[in-house]
Amino acid sequence: MKVHYIKQLTAIVLLSVLAHTGVATEANTYNRVTYQVTEQKEVNNDEITVTMSIERDHQDATMLADEINQLIITANKTIQKFPDVKSSTSDYSIRPIYTRDNRLDNWRGASSIVLKSQNNKEMTALLQILQKTMVIKSTRFSVSAERKEEIQAGMIEAALKKFNTRAEMVSKGMGFKKYRLVNVNINNSGNTPRPIYAMASANAMSDSIAAPTFESGITTLNVTVSGTIEMEVSP
Repeated sequence: MKVHYIKQLTAIVLLSVLAHTGVATEANTYNRVTYQVTEQKEVNNDEITVTMSIERDHQDATMLADEINQLIITANKTIQKFPDVKSSTSDYSIRPIYTRDNRLDNWRGASSIVLKSQNNKEMTALLQILQKTMVIKSTRFSVSAERKEEIQAGMIEAALKKFNTRAEMVSKGMGFKKYRLVNVNINNSGNTPRPIYAMASANAMSDSIAAPTFESGITTLNVTVSGTIEMEVSP
């Protein structure tokens, strides 16, 4: 009976200590300020991504698949002659097309090749060749991953310096002699504008297709540092 009473008393004391600790922790979260600073920079895009597509119709699904495959093989052989252009195949499909009364009309096949390069001269020359059998589905300009990482490293350093300067200003402005950092978060992003794409010659199957021209534009890189400081009174 005595042992049971001691166990109960011990449990009550522990709960009391834990509750007091929680209150003390909550009570100490005063004199805190949360804010954020942003570093922004406009950067010229140095990488272009172009998606080329093929779409064909045929009465026979097997013959259609063979035609699509042969066109992709030929395109890949051409791409290999341009070492500064990376490529990958995507969106391959062969699907039935039905009439309004739900009868099979024909088969439609499609496939795409995604091209990526930092060499605009090579990309332009390659596209001029591929446009004889393929069409440009989309284009996108961006800052290459290596360059973006290098630029944002400097931006993060500048944003952290700005954050610390703001912390000192806030602390002194509110009459405190020192502060400590409670937490900090770093976020970065890039806002890529819609690229401008222009192409002369409307006939995609012509043997005399003019080379496409591109305006790469700029990307706005952002680095945001947000966090909370706790101001303290020092003797």
